[in-house]
Amino acid sequence: MNIIRLALGDLKRFVKDWQAAMWLLAMPLVFAYIFGSAMHGGGPPATWIPVIDLDRSGLSELFVEQLRQPGYWIEMKGAEAQAQLKTKWPYGLVIPVGFGSAILEGKPVKVTLVKGQVAPDKLLEVQSCLMHAVVRYTKALVLADTSHKEWNDGSRAALEQALKRPQLLTLSRQSARTLKPPPMGFYQSLPGMLVMFVMQMIITYGGASLVNDRVGGRLPRLLASPLNRFEVYSGKVLARVVLGILQATLLLVGGSFLFHIPLGDHPLFLAPVVVALALFAGALSVLVGLVCRTEKQVILTGIFTAMILSALGGCWWPIEIVPDTFKTIAACTPSYWAVHGLQSVLYFGKSYQVLGLECPILLGFAILCGALAVLITKLRAVRLTAAPARFSPAIAFLT
Repeated sequence: MNIIRLALGDLKRFVKDWQAAMWLLAMPLVFAYIFGSAMHGGGPPATWIPVIDLDRSGLSELFVEQLRQPGYWIEMKGAEAQAQLKTKWPYGLVIPVGFGSAILEGKPVKVTLVKGQVAPDKLLEVQSCLMHAVVRYTKALVLADTSHKEWNDGSRAALEQALKRPQLLTLSRQSARTLKPPPMGFYQSLPGMLVMFVMQMIITYGGASLVNDRVGGRLPRLLASPLNRFEVYSGKVLARVVLGILQATLLLVGGSFLFHIPLGDHPLFLAPVVVALALFAGALSVLVGLVCRTEKQVILTGIFTAMILSALGGCWWPIEIVPDTFKTIAACTPSYWAVHGLQSVLYFGKSYQVLGLECPILLGFAILCGALAVLITKLRAVRLTAAPARFSPAIAFLT
């Protein structure tokens, strides 16, 4: 009960700080919107296909329309964009000059797929889209009988009508939730900003309040009371854990409502990931509060630590796009496993799997921070025994 009373006391002090509410909820959602919008929003991931139409004829325009299928984002480029093929683009489609005239004359024509530095699975997606478009377009050309005829409004209407005819044999593409492409847009930014601001908020506010308690004399008075040291620091950690859980819950619910992101097939399994993250952030905030001597040091340390862990852990961008060396480094950070756990439930449809991987790793980081905090208190207790007798133990502690 003493631990709960201490935690409630710290939480009451936080509630009175209206500026903290802005950092608790408003700023994370603003940053999630900015980062999510920059990465194509929260819609389903689409395969980007740049197309350079050098023919600019009615027949080439109708062929491009066959490429516009669900799951593909077709972007038209001008002739000057050919210089970027193989240098800046992973791939690109080029419709040659004379495409329409060759079709009208009944001659074969080739659409060029230029390949650059691209992953094999992504190139296979582009090839699949191109193949389906070629088959549909060729079938419509045969039905409309466009060869050796003049291209006019009548022949165009006949070809468009043939293209609209329903397919007798269709192929349905379905992917398992666990085999989805890397999360983009709000699916990536919401978990990333949640992890970043939970760490930053808990470390800075929790560490600063601990320093203020120490400097203001509240912590020495608590340590001089009948309460033992474990109860005092456990109450401090509990307050920060509850604050972290509250912040993460508000961000998940608010982000799901604002960005129209479902909370996954098993939303209850977000809870253990959030609790494990809050435990880590709470333990780290106490550690920072013990190491730092001033509030300014806590704020600088909290911001710097949260930024570094966020950048390395994939809070700002998908971890899949970074080099392998940084992926290895990311796997050594708690922010990576927090984001990975949230995305596993939100995006990939996982449930109990997070209990066997992400949550234990986050709890391991929390235990490590807690062990370091205990070690620091013991070392300072040893120094306390060697201090002059005129110093009060409660005042000399943690000074």
